[in-house]
Amino acid sequence: MRREIIDRSKACLARVLGVIAIGLAAFATAGVAGARSSSPGLAGVHLKDVARQVGLAFRQGAFRYGVSFDPAAMMGGGLCWLDYNNDGWLDLFVVNSYSERDVPLWEKHGGLPRSALFRNAKGRFVNVSAKSHADLAVRGDGCVAADFNGDGYTDLAVTTATGIKLLWNDGDGMFTEGARAAGINAFGWYTAAAVADVNGDGRPDLFVAGYTDLNAQIPGSDSGFPGNYAGVRDLLYLNEGRDKRGHSRFREVGRQAGLEVARFDHTLGAVFTDVNRDGRSDLYVANDEDPNRLYVNVAWPGGAKTDPAHLGFRFEERAAAEGVADPNAGMGVASADYDGDGRTDLFITNARGQQHAIFRTQPSAAGGPSFADGHQDFASALSTSFAGWGVSWPDLNRDGNPDLVIANGAIPVTNLTRDAQPIQVIENLGRADSRTRAESSTTVCRGSSGAASRRPTSTTTATPTSRSTRSGARSSSSRTPTPTATGSRSP
Repeated sequence: MRREIIDRSKACLARVLGVIAIGLAAFATAGVAGARSSSPGLAGVHLKDVARQVGLAFRQGAFRYGVSFDPAAMMGGGLCWLDYNNDGWLDLFVVNSYSERDVPLWEKHGGLPRSALFRNAKGRFVNVSAKSHADLAVRGDGCVAADFNGDGYTDLAVTTATGIKLLWNDGDGMFTEGARAAGINAFGWYTAAAVADVNGDGRPDLFVAGYTDLNAQIPGSDSGFPGNYAGVRDLLYLNEGRDKRGHSRFREVGRQAGLEVARFDHTLGAVFTDVNRDGRSDLYVANDEDPNRLYVNVAWPGGAKTDPAHLGFRFEERAAAEGVADPNAGMGVASADYDGDGRTDLFITNARGQQHAIFRTQPSAAGGPSFADGHQDFASALSTSFAGWGVSWPDLNRDGNPDLVIANGAIPVTNLTRDAQPIQVIENLGRADSRTRAESSTTVCRGSSGAASRRPTSTTTATPTSRSTRSGARSSSSRTPTPTATGSRSP
């Protein structure tokens, strides 16, 4: 989520606002305001909500006119940090959404709510959404920032309940939407987005996670939502290079590359990382009540002669074999070397009533799994009281150990105030122990091995990971909202 900046004051601001931005997305739907501070831990670092003070005036549009059973609106929206104007200061893009039932009321009051872009003017934020043409009116879910066409300016891919938007950064402070012209024309409910160079050609490729088809209820299913609806296929877009206009063209190769060959899951989170340290970008996917998947990136078996799509690589699904096929209601995922052993670990947020999944990489014996259960490293710092969504590993106190921030929120949303849940900040104390602060409670958890002086290294290329934050969250599998079909209306 964070980008390294040489100037110390800018780096501190980016870190603190990164946490506040998670809070903004997590609590905006419920309209929660006011400062929340951290515990006396974190080596004296004090976290305070300064969003309004610095100009981050944003409110989620979902349920502004009352709560309705609209699963897409309950999901809230993600956000991305990016330096869109290359001035060395991190700017903020926030994805908005709305309930379909509220469309007539929005139109009566001036139009649909729009996503927002805030320019960072040396620590103060200016809303440049309309001026930059980044103000998409969508039922949005997530976003990812990357320079897809290699022109030196960061672009944005945005996932929505009806498809994918691609905002090309024109380099003059403005964006142009061009998903369909770039070959990204899928229709459906897409949630997570992640970026990596999966085929080693030097160009950033795009993974987009499919969620649920609300027009395809499964007859006779006794599963709760979303299992009683068909899943939407995950997509992998290979970047084919620039066209005559200087924009990249993409080719969708998910199925040929090995994604979801047996069935379509209900995916909410995704992150690219190099789990086996072979220099190839692997993919971990967090699924909602389907087992999570780990796709290991390997050279195409048999070489070019047996590679009909000329991919040069293939994803092999190894979640069960590597011990990371968590079957719970996965929401968000983040990767980092939290124990300082030089290998990337995984943290997956789950629904209320379920333990979050923590996988610590271990040296694998012949035929053995590459990951071990990491819950003992967190002891009682984590409970099953909250439904977790966005998660990230910022080093809040700059001690070389990545700390953990989790955005929580209950779902189904029935009351905007009651369903709001606190942000959790868990301090990583390295080899000794860790401390968490969830509102006024403090819990201590034991750390495993790791050198406290080591700067954590994360190989994820997504900016940030998939749906890095959400305003709602999934409860246990007994949750059965009654959604309505989305139809074919574009937002």
